[in-house]
Amino acid sequence: MRTEQELYKDRTVGLLVNFQLLELSLKMYIGSSYSYINSLVEDHIYFDFSTKDVESFPLERLLNLFGKLNNNDELKKRLNKLTKNRNYLAHEALLVTIGSDPNMDTLHTKAKEFYELESELMDCLKVLLDETHKLKVKGESSRLNLGISNE
Repeated sequence: MRTEQELYKDRTVGLLVNFQLLELSLKMYIGSSYSYINSLVEDHIYFDFSTKDVESFPLERLLNLFGKLNNNDELKKRLNKLTKNRNYLAHEALLVTIGSDPNMDTLHTKAKEFYELESELMDCLKVLLDETHKLKVKGESSRLNLGISNE
């Protein structure tokens, strides 16, 4: 049977993976935004931003950029709220699991918080993917209206 310590560690690692997925999704959204902007302005001004420009950006910087490219204020608020939790997960959460005598109170408290965090994170990811889909539809529609091929 798995110990509480092992279950906590697994949930922590799972949440970290989901935050990586969030960062990747933000990069995809920003890259799609850049592509859309480029298709709109390419005959007027030089615009050479792409996904590559944000590949190494941390979550906070990605959220700042996303905030400038998206008007879903509720999603932006929810995503920004997640950063505190992400930083705790990345820098402190696994410290509880080190050693043979973990702080069980912290383990129990955080395990409950992580359950709620996982739900919020997954819901935010879904909304972000919906926003990305809407952006891509706008971009494709704009390209068609401008007579630009997707090839």
